[in-house]
Amino acid sequence: MEQPELVGRWQADMPGQSGPIVLELGPHPEWDGTVKGHILRPGSSAVVVGDVNRGELTLEESRDGRKVTGNWFGQVVEGSCAREIRGEWTDEADRPYAFTLRKIGGPQP
Repeated sequence: MEQPELVGRWQADMPGQSGPIVLELGPHPEWDGTVKGHILRPGSSAVVVGDVNRGELTLEESRDGRKVTGNWFGQVVEGSCAREIRGEWTDEADRPYAFTLRKIGGPQP
């Protein structure tokens, strides 16, 4: 998986967090190979930036655009055609939550 496969809309399933949670990612306007977008949660939104390298997802989340308020670390699920990522999100208090991201729309595997 590389940046082009990461671009798009993703639905996050995160036990312990109210949903729906949707990430909308596009190419970062300043840094080639990375993404920038936002995450929509019930009653809030945040900016996200990050990348995927050798199947490893890393995203930083910020509600105010300056301070990191969440970190996403995950692995592309083998056999998912780069349409599913599983990992762990930590909030600003460093509490971990498991997540599964699934790509919304586009061709299905």
